[in-house]
Amino acid sequence: MRARRNKLKRAQLAIFEVGQVKAHHWHGLGATAIAKIVRKPGKKKLFYSPTAITDCIKKLELDPQWTGVRKAGSGPPRKTTEAQDNELLDLVFDLRGKRKVTVNYLRTSVGWARRLGNSALEERLHDAGLAYLQRRRKTLVLKLDRPARLKYCRWVLRQTQQFLDQWCWADGTVFFLDRTEAENEETQRAALGKDVWRMTDGSDALYDDCVGPSCYKKGQGHPVKIWGLLAHGVLSIYVCEQGETFDQYVYQELVEDYFSKWKGPCTYLVQDFEPAIRTEEALLAVKDAGLELVELYPKRCQDFNAIENVWKMLKEEVWKTMPLGVEKRDAFITRLHKCVTYVNKHRRKEILKLSRNQKQRAKDCLEATPPGSRTKW
Repeated sequence: MRARRNKLKRAQLAIFEVGQVKAHHWHGLGATAIAKIVRKPGKKKLFYSPTAITDCIKKLELDPQWTGVRKAGSGPPRKTTEAQDNELLDLVFDLRGKRKVTVNYLRTSVGWARRLGNSALEERLHDAGLAYLQRRRKTLVLKLDRPARLKYCRWVLRQTQQFLDQWCWADGTVFFLDRTEAENEETQRAALGKDVWRMTDGSDALYDDCVGPSCYKKGQGHPVKIWGLLAHGVLSIYVCEQGETFDQYVYQELVEDYFSKWKGPCTYLVQDFEPAIRTEEALLAVKDAGLELVELYPKRCQDFNAIENVWKMLKEEVWKTMPLGVEKRDAFITRLHKCVTYVNKHRRKEILKLSRNQKQRAKDCLEATPPGSRTKW
């Protein structure tokens, strides 16, 4: 099926691509050389196959005035009507997020589609700009949580920027230290990122240097628990002792010992809803540190918390500076503090912008589909 679809596509070079082939062939290049130059429109990494270029050259030799444009009515008759195409799209969008919608499911659910092959149905969806891709890596906002998010967003938009600039942001994160050389190999692979130069024909798909880390990589290793406060564009962190549980007592001591020094000119605190940080004792310590909680801050609100964006910056820097081999805890913590210093110094403008854009985040949430859903932040 896939081979057949690719065969159909490679023969359909557009006007611009046919012109490129004609020019390169006139300068003496063969089909194989031209295939390494002429890219498919809108797909910077994909090239036409030598066979498609050869077909194009043959047509140009038969008719030097040929531009690649088909004559009206010369193509095969379309197997679906516009109404049928719309029916297909409506079904896909109606069921998206409710069940797994495959091409085979569409064939069995729509009466007229049973006489078509999978390729024809795929082409109709592709023509509409749809492709079977991975879901976005964003957590779901439940319907019950959306009203509180919307209320918060409307409230934020009514506040002055001077008031919003007095906010600071608290949250925690976890790094995992490799225990073995095998785990370190996975970590080194993950540090390379998700993308790698690959052969467009997929022939190297299973080569070791094209394979990413294990799906179990995220949570393996010795945990190093971090708590941080982002205030006035500066990230400050506390590293829990090895084996220490981050409970209400640890958080209370953390607030008492550090928050008054970390908060700078800020007077309002944004934090999530973990039970350990919402106890009466913890909230009293927050007040004694000269901070007041932002009361309307809702649940399921990672995209409103600026420190989440700074954690991402810090993790990127930790990946970049990763040494070869298994790293000891003390060495990692030393490197971690250096990474915090680097991020605070070299990305301060970006951090300040992220700390002051509460109104933009609120607007994006109100304009999301449906309103109150997760935003890009």
